[in-house]
Amino acid sequence: MGVQLSPKVNRRYSVLASVILGAIWIWATFDPSYQLPNRISNRPLFGQVPEVAVDIFDFPALDSESIKSICGATQWNESVVFTCNESVGGIGNIKNSILNCVRYAISAGASLVIPSIVLRDTMDITQIRTGVKTDMSFMFDTQHFLDSIRLSCPSLKIHSSIEDIKDFHNPRDAISLLPESLVDNVPATGLPEPAAWRGQFYTWLEQFSTPEVPGPMVIDLGRSYLTYPIYSDGEAFALSFGSILKPRSDVRVLATKTLQSLAETYSLNLDLSQDILPKAFFGAHLRTEKDAVEGWPAPDWVYSRHETQSKAYLEQAPRSNSSIVYVASGDLNEVARFAVDASKASDAFTVTTKFDLLKGRDLEELQALKWDQQSLVDFLVMLKASDFAGIGHSSFAWNVALKRHVFAESKRHLDGPQMMSDELSQIYGEVRGYPEYAACLWP
Repeated sequence: MGVQLSPKVNRRYSVLASVILGAIWIWATFDPSYQLPNRISNRPLFGQVPEVAVDIFDFPALDSESIKSICGATQWNESVVFTCNESVGGIGNIKNSILNCVRYAISAGASLVIPSIVLRDTMDITQIRTGVKTDMSFMFDTQHFLDSIRLSCPSLKIHSSIEDIKDFHNPRDAISLLPESLVDNVPATGLPEPAAWRGQFYTWLEQFSTPEVPGPMVIDLGRSYLTYPIYSDGEAFALSFGSILKPRSDVRVLATKTLQSLAETYSLNLDLSQDILPKAFFGAHLRTEKDAVEGWPAPDWVYSRHETQSKAYLEQAPRSNSSIVYVASGDLNEVARFAVDASKASDAFTVTTKFDLLKGRDLEELQALKWDQQSLVDFLVMLKASDFAGIGHSSFAWNVALKRHVFAESKRHLDGPQMMSDELSQIYGEVRGYPEYAACLWP
């Protein structure tokens, strides 16, 4: 049993402790040789500015000469304004849809309202066309988008909202258009003559011309996904255009922290500034979530199966020269199944995810994000993987692989042995299958 001090003694020690602490504080404050510690228990001191989080995925606004050239040759028409409010799906879908909207606006010489995004149903991820819309910042850095347009295509006027359009007061007067509907028999590789689209657009628009009605004509663009041939403006344009979009800052920081934690957890000496991290980890996009399994037609079914993906990925994993497999998936039960498969493989692999690597407040911040926002963390992490694998009917996998392909030495990436193959990535499926991804998905 502990010793009990009387109330008088307690008060006496309390007064004495206060005097001692006060003396220490006065000495520390006025003695120039003493410096207070920068951190106590990892919490910033009162009044101290918190440290700025490291963000290895940040990059400046795009200033592209190839885009300037196209925009400089365009005849602009401020009486036509495009909206882009029907972008649905995951990061690969939404990114490409928004980029197509911008490219069609440039073709028409039209102004553009900042695009919006359609939210996925939080209770049923298979439902992507909910009609519930939010602003572009749900996924992307809006200021970066505006700055990039200002630098690379300054003639393209951007409106903050439809209410910002001068002399336009009734959104019900907007005209709906699916851009590729103006062209007959569009092949899988996209518009056969994209340069002709402008003339086709203005021919179509003539039927709505009403001189007695003042104000601009607002065109609501439908979701345009894999229809614009990205290399029609040249390789420099194709490879730079996607950089007008940059993931929002919080997911960039979380992705950075995920990689930092991976390096610390597995004692890896990594230079995270490198485009591709050698001998660090194998990136596997396990696309077996409910929306993928239910959403693909019978010819694709074999590549939607967990068993097919798991077998292919674990056979490829040794190419990375690492025993660590980072899995991108929105279904942790599927990740657990894959971890069991990995434990039985001939080579010993350790499976990890962003949910394993992020801790404390970082994990809480990740869990507070929506399903599609969380996938942005995986998207960024996978860009740095030593080697990467995905399946052919996934725009996420294709987008990652095509961005990584910029750093690959092999340029015959569509010649096999898989649907897309180079030394940095493999997309599994029939060779030359889904040509629309390679032809129409902006990296």
